Amino acid sequence: MDHTSLRVFVAVAERGGLTHAAEQLHMSQPAASLQLKKLQDELSIELFYRTARGMRLTDYGRKLLPMAQRILKGTADLRAAATALQGEVRGELRLGTIVDPEFIRLGALLRALSQQHAHLAFQLQQGISGQIQRLIEQNQLDAGFSLDVPGFSNVNPELYALRLSDCHYRVVAPAGWEDQVLGKGWDTISQLPWITTPPESVHSKLLQAQLEPMGLQVSPAARVDVEPSMLDLVKSGVGLSLVRDGLAYKAAQEHDLVISDQLSLTAELGFFCRADRREELLIDAAFTAIQEGWLMRGQ
Repeated sequence: MDHTSLRVFVAVAERGGLTHAAEQLHMSQPAASLQLKKLQDELSIELFYRTARGMRLTDYGRKLLPMAQRILKGTADLRAAATALQGEVRGELRLGTIVDPEFIRLGALLRALSQQHAHLAFQLQQGISGQIQRLIEQNQLDAGFSLDVPGFSNVNPELYALRLSDCHYRVVAPAGWEDQVLGKGWDTISQLPWITTPPESVHSKLLQAQLEPMGLQVSPAARVDVEPSMLDLVKSGVGLSLVRDGLAYKAAQEHDLVISDQLSLTAELGFFCRADRREELLIDAAFTAIQEGWLMRGQ
């Protein structure tokens, strides 16, 4: 059985269509389609059906996908083990990134990896924390950064997490909201208009962990999924938001925003991979570089 056909099968399943799968595999779409047809003919079953939104797995395809993924992973592990015997780490490391690169020291990580492993390539995917964790669980990313509630490393046994640092969040309000915000507690603040975020974001998790035991919830005025948009809406007077403290103080100085003098929340920044993949050569190289870049130089 041709491994190229299996790679196309897995890529189409993960990407949801031939076009994106072909781009990922650096193939033309007709070539990818031919490989997929070849595999379906060889197996004598249909692996996908077409929808208006792309290609979706049939029941047969859904059952065979994990086997195909294991075969490809086994092949990659074999190649990596052979490379390790020669003292080199090769391949492409798929990394999930969050927020701004400076905050997670992404440049230092990539520089260290490039210097230590000349034949290592990178594929970066930006997202919100919960999304990065999910893609790691689904093996669509090898490792990545994530912000989560304190104690996150004990929550999901399927993930291995290296805690890097604390991250403090402030409640930031539009200019002129001093009377509504200063000196107020969560019971009052939660009733004001809020700029909310998707449930899998760290902002949403932090607020839920704080407010749910108190029987409170925020009053949403808008929902966004990137920090710059959140700050823009605060500046425009739409509502409150949680903002990392460094960004909060800078925005307050530049735009007269109001920072709560009573309320703050703390998240933890971590570097994640699947627990069952922690010892793979590519991932181990990333964790070694992370430990040197974060932990050995202090936080």
